[in-house]
Amino acid sequence: MLARARNGWNKTSSSTASSAAACAHPPSVSSRTHHHMAASALPTFLRQTRIDLHNKFIDLEWQQRNRLLQGTQHPLDPSDPLPQFARLNDDAVKERNRYLNVEPYAQNRIKLKVAEGVSDYINASPIRLGKRRYISTQGPKDTSVNHFYRMVVGELQSPAVVVMLTQTHEAGREKCFQYYPLNEEQKTLVIPPDAQYDDGFQGEVDLVDIQHDAQTRTDIRTMKVKTSTNDDGSREMEVKHLLFSGWPDFLVPEGEERRALVQLIRLSARLNRKASTDTDATANGTSFAEDLIQTDQDNPRIVHCSAGVGRSGTFIALDYLLSLLLTGQLDNVGPEDDPILDTVDQLRQQRMMMVQSEAQFMFLYDVMREQFLARQQQTNGHDTVGGAVQA
Repeated sequence: MLARARNGWNKTSSSTASSAAACAHPPSVSSRTHHHMAASALPTFLRQTRIDLHNKFIDLEWQQRNRLLQGTQHPLDPSDPLPQFARLNDDAVKERNRYLNVEPYAQNRIKLKVAEGVSDYINASPIRLGKRRYISTQGPKDTSVNHFYRMVVGELQSPAVVVMLTQTHEAGREKCFQYYPLNEEQKTLVIPPDAQYDDGFQGEVDLVDIQHDAQTRTDIRTMKVKTSTNDDGSREMEVKHLLFSGWPDFLVPEGEERRALVQLIRLSARLNRKASTDTDATANGTSFAEDLIQTDQDNPRIVHCSAGVGRSGTFIALDYLLSLLLTGQLDNVGPEDDPILDTVDQLRQQRMMMVQSEAQFMFLYDVMREQFLARQQQTNGHDTVGGAVQA
């Protein structure tokens, strides 16, 4: 049985440790002793065996199958409400999906702000974990760039953050259409029109700046999105586009990529601060915890990979779990409780297949274990193995 999902936990501690760095710079005998002592103090949910985690993932998969089965049982009376996990079933939806088997639940999806009588569908789901909000979506197709930017201007405030966790092509296959200006030679992308809408929505995306951040291994694009419609005139908003390319589909980041991913989570949260509360959102805050806490809870970050479930779900889960860890909400977790399992279960109730693979599920435990130990050692005044993110 899955543990019952909770709205919150208790107190905490942790930061980041890179396994690759630990191998490159072996800790002293004293550090190894402290590391062993710290490991013995890990909460029960971070001391589970691989077999334990495998069995829990199998339970999650069965839960998902049951939900999808429930979603096929539409009411006989069209006026009755749809089941919680019902799926949409029409040709317009299928045409807009990148993959045949991945889509939002009908009862929990982003609806484009368009006139009645035309399709408001985009393959995107609003996600809420505690007070933290996200939008998990598939990588845009060439035919859905218009829909993507309708969602950006309709659901987000400026400055907005979009996290892209896939390359446009992997293993010779398109994983995501290039929906953003590429470089200084291609500084402007015209948002293509969609003939089925007659609201006059049009616009362009201008590249203001592009930098490669070595710490997060991410291309950071600052973009100006300018749009207009027949009714409300023009609108302009700033979007920070973060492209992390160190995460192959179905796999997990290892070594330096793992450390970079944790730093990317911090960066995305920091860039998502309200403009009025931070004159330089790109500067480091005084702590990792502050960066996570001060992110704008009213302005969801858009997170996507290719399908918008595996890498995207893992990123969102880590962002939320790290916020619990670094704000003291994972101390004194009961021996029967597993906040990682509960988080993945909550995600899958909001969007199918989130944290798609068993490797991604186990990755959450690996990272959280590293973070817990690193922060614990830092709290105790010892050097952290592999270098911890400052908490």
